[in-house]
Amino acid sequence: MNVGRRVPGATTLAAGALLLVACGGAHKPTELPPAATTTTTAPVSNGYALAYTDGAAGRADPSKSPVVIGYVNEEGATPAFPEATQGIDAAVAYVNAELGGIQGHPLQLDKCAVQVEADGQRCGADLLNNAKVQLIITGALVVGNRSLYGVIAGKKPILVSNPLANEDYVSDGVTAFTPGVPGVVQGLAVFVAKHLQAVKSVAVVYGDDAAAKLAAEQLFEPLITKLGVIDVTPVQVSDTANAAGVQSAIQRAGAGKADVLVPLVDIQLCVATYDAVQALGLKATVVTSALCEGTPMTSHLQDVGSKDVVPDGWYFGGYGYNYFIPDDASGMTTYLAKVHQYGPAGIEYTGFAGPVFANLLTAAKFYNQIGPDTVNTANLSQAIKSFKGPMMLVAGSMNCGSQPLFKSLCGTTIGVEQYKAGTWSPIADALNNQAIDASRP
Repeated sequence: MNVGRRVPGATTLAAGALLLVACGGAHKPTELPPAATTTTTAPVSNGYALAYTDGAAGRADPSKSPVVIGYVNEEGATPAFPEATQGIDAAVAYVNAELGGIQGHPLQLDKCAVQVEADGQRCGADLLNNAKVQLIITGALVVGNRSLYGVIAGKKPILVSNPLANEDYVSDGVTAFTPGVPGVVQGLAVFVAKHLQAVKSVAVVYGDDAAAKLAAEQLFEPLITKLGVIDVTPVQVSDTANAAGVQSAIQRAGAGKADVLVPLVDIQLCVATYDAVQALGLKATVVTSALCEGTPMTSHLQDVGSKDVVPDGWYFGGYGYNYFIPDDASGMTTYLAKVHQYGPAGIEYTGFAGPVFANLLTAAKFYNQIGPDTVNTANLSQAIKSFKGPMMLVAGSMNCGSQPLFKSLCGTTIGVEQYKAGTWSPIADALNNQAIDASRP
């Protein structure tokens, strides 16, 4: 799942509501305590990746012509998401060094950086005019999306790794192999209503921008009410609120006695909410997104003298698997080993890097299945459209085009884990075969 700082000025569904998925960090990574460390010195088998990509063990042949994939990411500005690029670079290096490239052909990226909206049009034109590029992958964009898709969408397929802006959800010719923010928000509603015991009242903390209101008021509240929890208290706070501001908002709303507290917020507001909960001495069960697993939360807990990596007892919803509970079947063990092996030291591996890494390996699967000499935009588009999964790092099947409102999203399944007494446990996720399909509440 993605973790990250607040995106200044962003009026997007994800940036304003969760900056989720899939769960990446735009913040500087901090050193995690041993309990949160997922790396290992033991060698990791290439069995998963070779089967997933239909690759062949060994190195790519540098004498063969390269297979080129376009890549667009927000870089060199505020916000910037360098960890997304670090993730895809690690994936390319892994494919070329150990998975045989694309049937022996080296895999290369044609990169284009976005800083302002107009850069999306420039990147789109450059990649559209590059005949070697048949597919484009995006890292993380909160600007430039509209312009990029306006030029490319429908002409060359686009895989969005971390959907953040409204255009990422509703544009033709754009695909995201995740449940995105909508899936996670509605999945949390299902979890609270169906998986927790005797819930009579819920308080929802969210920001004051339009996207946050959409997530809380139109995605979460109607569904949880439909599922039988009729006492839902909205707690709207400023996007820039500190702990005192969140505390005051909870008190004004009369939410202090709620059975469950659901912060649908970015990482800074999540930290502020934690402090408010502590100051008020609230006994509510806290259910939030995997965003709150971010390293800023771990750093804050260290600053206040806690040895926990996230707040004790909280539940976290994400894409069905967890970076802190690595497993082989989802590709999580492979990802964690290889992103550290081929990525830079200190990479923020729990955020935007993961979905980009997974998208690159999924693209390698399509190229290997079609063949590097016969691949074109038409057969790539068909392979993407018909892909049913499993998707690396994402639970559940892919059903592209099944959602009328958020039509780019192919995933519908989320998972919830709990951190308690220094241990992560699967509660309702793919690891215990109880993942939540938000499309079937």
